[in-house]
Amino acid sequence: MEDPYGSLLQLLIMILLLGLSAIFSASETALTSLSRLRLIKRNEQELIHRVNRMLTAVLIMNNFVNLMLSSVATLLFVRLFRNFNEGLVALLGTIFVTFIVLVVGEISPKIYAREYSERVYQRVNRLLRFLDRVLSPLISPLLRISNLLVRLLGGQAAGKTPFITSEDIINAVSAGTEGGTISKQEGMIVERTFEMSETNIREIMTPRVDVVAISESATIEEFIKLVNEEGYSRIPVYRGDIDEIVGICYVKDAVGLVEELGWEVARKKKVSEIMREPIFVPETMKVSTLLRVFKEKKMHMAIVVDEFGGTAGIVTLEDILEELVGEIMDEYDYDETSGIKKVAENSYMVRGTTPLNDIERELDVEFPPTEHETLAGYLLEQFQRIPSVGEELDVNGFHFKIVAATKSKIERVLMTIKRGETDERDKVDRKSD
Repeated sequence: MEDPYGSLLQLLIMILLLGLSAIFSASETALTSLSRLRLIKRNEQELIHRVNRMLTAVLIMNNFVNLMLSSVATLLFVRLFRNFNEGLVALLGTIFVTFIVLVVGEISPKIYAREYSERVYQRVNRLLRFLDRVLSPLISPLLRISNLLVRLLGGQAAGKTPFITSEDIINAVSAGTEGGTISKQEGMIVERTFEMSETNIREIMTPRVDVVAISESATIEEFIKLVNEEGYSRIPVYRGDIDEIVGICYVKDAVGLVEELGWEVARKKKVSEIMREPIFVPETMKVSTLLRVFKEKKMHMAIVVDEFGGTAGIVTLEDILEELVGEIMDEYDYDETSGIKKVAENSYMVRGTTPLNDIERELDVEFPPTEHETLAGYLLEQFQRIPSVGEELDVNGFHFKIVAATKSKIERVLMTIKRGETDERDKVDRKSD
């Protein structure tokens, strides 16, 4: 006689095992989907070290539960359909259990755990830690065998890989970019930052043939002329030839000297008197290392040397930034729309063709009424001729020094605003009005 309670008990055991299968499947996916960044932020580094142990425990239990579920289901089907062919009943029972396990015990819980990995982990955390302790005699040898197989296949053993890799971060940034939480520009900068950690200086440096340099015996006047021709704010200084770089000359140092000594005295000084000590780096140095060197030395330019000690080129902080964000302007580059560049406090290098209105608007100054529209025209009116390079003029609260000029036009002017005098002149003008 058939025992109905036996069949009911087997059915209840099946339901229990199916529930456990779902829990272990969800736990497996939750463990592999947890954000390492969030775990580190929440000071749960211990979990990162134990993930592989917990995962092994979950896999052991899940396989055991599924095996038991299949066995109990087969017995139940044979009991319920004992009047049918036993082989056919076992086959149908296996198909039925496989379908139920796939839908209820595998696919559904794993999809849920994939979306809510942290929530699932919080709910099964104690269970996983308990299983880790209870199954430790099984877990340890299984992990050793697994690690051995991984090494034989050319991989790294568990626990030897970094918590967070650059690939993890890049993938997270890519997902954020696609989801709209991170802008494309920000994502590009992050990706380029990691790429640059593997980039050699030689890939971003200005090569030797393109380096603009000046002899240590050159004068300040020659240096300023070269600066105006090339548009750089720092120029390497060499002794004999470019393979022997002995310093770096800064525009702001030259302008400071001119302001301190006056043009007539300063222009005859040698660049060697104001040049700064250079730093030398090998062309094989990584860009990330160079950034640290720049920070430590508080420098923005380095001389790149080859394996023989010769000059291979130069590299600047601007080169690195341009790799990250694209082309940028040098600190003393002209603003193409205005023709004005600041070289010191209240001192500006101005193109002769720059409109007076632009100068007034950008520098918050005011020129007296004139028929001319450009700075060159205004100065021609004041000089009553075409001035030569180096000539200076004090007028209406401004100091002008001709930096570049031809026989027919004024090209560049160093303009210094005497704020006290211009303010006083403005007061007088307002009173006369």
